Amino acid sequence: MSNRFLKIFFLLFVSCISTVAFAQETEDPDYQQIRQAISNHRSVNYYPTLMRRYIENDTTLSLEQYRYLYYGYSLQEDFVPYKGHLPKLVEARRKFTESRGDSNLAHEMIKVAQASLDDNPFDIPAINIVAASYLQIGDTVQYRVWDIKQKGLLDAILSSGDGAEPSSAFHVIDIEHEYEVLNRLGLQIEADSLVNDNVEYLKVRENAEGEKGFYFNFGACRNIYRKKYE
Repeated sequence: MSNRFLKIFFLLFVSCISTVAFAQETEDPDYQQIRQAISNHRSVNYYPTLMRRYIENDTTLSLEQYRYLYYGYSLQEDFVPYKGHLPKLVEARRKFTESRGDSNLAHEMIKVAQASLDDNPFDIPAINIVAASYLQIGDTVQYRVWDIKQKGLLDAILSSGDGAEPSSAFHVIDIEHEYEVLNRLGLQIEADSLVNDNVEYLKVRENAEGEKGFYFNFGACRNIYRKKYE
C-alpha cells in the first residue's frame, strides 16, 4: 500500500477521532420538537433551507443544525428506511481499496459516490469516499469541505448519547451508521444482539481503549418502516 494512501486514511481516521473527543454534551433527539423547528418556514432551521445549505456544502452549519438535518430527514416523505448502498458504490469502493488509492480512479470514485448521495444525502461512507478521493488527487480544499460534512453528521449521532447503556444509546436513522461510527473509532465488530425492538448492542473486538461495545437506538427507521410498509 502506498505511503500516500496510508497517509490519507490516517488523516481521515484522526479527524474522526477528534470528532468523538469534542462531542461531550448529549441529548436524545426530540422528534416532536424537531418536526416543529424544521416545519417553520420563517425559521433558519426550516428543512428545505437547511437541506439546500447542506447540499451546497455550507461549512458554517452548526451542530444543532446538523441534528435537525440528520434526525429531521427521517420525518421527510421521501425518507426510505433500510435503504442500503447503491451497488455501483460498493463495487467502486472495492476497486478503490484494491487499487491502493489509485489517483486515476479517484475522479471516478467521486462521481459514483456523489450519485449515491443524490439518492441518499446522508450516506456517510459515500461522503468519506469523496473526501478520500479529493485528498488522493491533492485537492485539499474540497477534502476539507467534505471532511467537515462527515464530521458534522458523526457529531450529530455522537451528541445523541454516550452508547454506554440502552437508555443513553446513540440514535441513528440508518442501521448502517452504527457500523460507520464504530469503524471511524477504529473498532471492529465482534457480535451484535438485540436488546429490544429499538436498541441493539454491538460488541467490539479487544482494543487498546478497552471499549467493550456500544448501544444504538435505531427506533426512528424501524418506526417509519412500520408506518410505511406494515
